[in-house]
Amino acid sequence: MAAVYPYQYKSFVAHRDLLDDVAAAHVNNLQDEVAAIQQTLGIAPHQDKNLKMVVNTWSSVADRLDKIQRGKGMPVIYLSKPSDSYKSGSGIPMKAISWPAPNPRNDPEGIFNGHSITANRTGWWVVFARCKWGPQTPAAGTDREIAIYVNDQEVMSQDMTPIGDGYTHMHIGWQGWVTRGRTIDLKIYHPVAGKTFSATELHLSASMLREADFPDSVPF
Repeated sequence: MAAVYPYQYKSFVAHRDLLDDVAAAHVNNLQDEVAAIQQTLGIAPHQDKNLKMVVNTWSSVADRLDKIQRGKGMPVIYLSKPSDSYKSGSGIPMKAISWPAPNPRNDPEGIFNGHSITANRTGWWVVFARCKWGPQTPAAGTDREIAIYVNDQEVMSQDMTPIGDGYTHMHIGWQGWVTRGRTIDLKIYHPVAGKTFSATELHLSASMLREADFPDSVPF
């Protein structure tokens, strides 16, 4: 007889020692239901082996489902740097920030590539960046720009011209599909030839909200 799980619960009759006969069908029914449970759960249902850089293992299927609801196991990273600078006219259109290695708790899946971020899964990502440009008396009122790049393509930027001299805070965010293996960078720029502008309190974070259910074929 075919198993009824996972569409129904199987009912079993209790048997008494030395009073009831146990037929082969009784054992076969048990085996069929156990096989149906195994096929439904699959191999190692307490593990996520789809990541290219790490295998997540939970204590049970219930524990895995609980962690999924809490977002554990989704790629996330936070990078920070106290300061950097950019000299216009240096032959670099925009300077990509090279980050120090983050604390492991800020990069649980190891997607830091030594200087920026490499997406380890294809899906819908959210990226935020910010910095504070230092005051530059010789160039008050001059544009400052920051931009998020995915695979060396600009996806979001912001440029501001301060009304007067002083610190300029800039914050940008972007969300979209990123293909596994693509890099995510923050770049900075200003147009004053020969001048070096300082940028402080640099931050870049990225997290994947939803993994793609199609091949790695999206633009970024």
